[in-house]
Amino acid sequence: MATNITYLLGAGASYNALPVVEGISNSLAGFANEFDPGKREHIDTKYEYNNPIKKHLSKNINDFEKAKNFHADIIWLKNETENHTSIDTFAKKLYLQDKETDLKKLKYILSCFFIYEQTFKFDKRYDSFFASVLDSLSEIPTNLKILSWNYDSQLEIAFSNFSNQTIEKSREVLNIFSKGNQIDSSKTNLNNTFNVFKVNGTTSIRDKENKNYDLILDYSVDKVKLVSSFLEIYSNRTLFSTHEPNMSFSWENFNENQKFYSDLRKSIENTDILIVVGYSFPFFNRKIDEFILHSMDNLKKIYVQDPYNADDIISKIKEMVPWRESFYHIGKDGLNATTKDTIKFIPIIFDKQFFIPIEF
Repeated sequence: MATNITYLLGAGASYNALPVVEGISNSLAGFANEFDPGKREHIDTKYEYNNPIKKHLSKNINDFEKAKNFHADIIWLKNETENHTSIDTFAKKLYLQDKETDLKKLKYILSCFFIYEQTFKFDKRYDSFFASVLDSLSEIPTNLKILSWNYDSQLEIAFSNFSNQTIEKSREVLNIFSKGNQIDSSKTNLNNTFNVFKVNGTTSIRDKENKNYDLILDYSVDKVKLVSSFLEIYSNRTLFSTHEPNMSFSWENFNENQKFYSDLRKSIENTDILIVVGYSFPFFNRKIDEFILHSMDNLKKIYVQDPYNADDIISKIKEMVPWRESFYHIGKDGLNATTKDTIKFIPIIFDKQFFIPIEF
């Protein structure tokens, strides 16, 4: 009988493509620079930029004006991120203060930022992962599951490159379920199929009928066209008001009885081995992390892959999940208690590729 293996991915699983929390502010500064339209007089003087994006903005008055506002808002988010412990902290403050418009603005900017970064960079470890676990493009191992806290599309991009299929088709083959998307899971045997659950949603948008739209479906897209699409969506007040970013935070609308979470539980309930990659179990996510860990009734082993903090992360996990059983027996000295470890914890410190256990 095959061993059931679940991967739990955090930001560190994509750090070769996207910045982790500590690096977001600096990366947003670079993102803002790409959308800095320059000086208005450059339009009249036909100032020539080497950067194709700036060149486009300098020659298109409509996008020039849109870019000024977009650039200002990216700088706003960069500055606020620097003034808080993390971008999650700032988002939580906006949520608690009922500043819905600013929170929506944050999500739109962050979605565009993550999409844009992925048109330049790709974490090749995802490619190595599929090369290691696949024997056939038509048969993904059914004993593998993936849970991701990330908004990115690294899994889809990797499989698309590997299989020579579109991003859209790759999502279908990988059985990707994203928080916020209305996807029919009734025809999928969640226990016995490969599937991916994105617990924080992703970088798409949805309308009032919950229909999902991707900002792009081709990560090799021409950058000028990508910029124009960002500006059109962001600056169009009607689209902005009628559509929602399909990105969320762990403290938004968590209810374990919701279909997304009940499906997630069903997918991972037979997990024997959990492999944590680049994820530190931050306190913000504690409720969902506990839900995930307690959904794995057969859990026997947890590998934590982190080159610097694996032991500390293991300590956090032990606080959230029962990992020992106590036994009482009567001996010659009276009532005695012993303990038995029910879960084995193993730190993995190499990070050149995602760890694959011998049990696979």
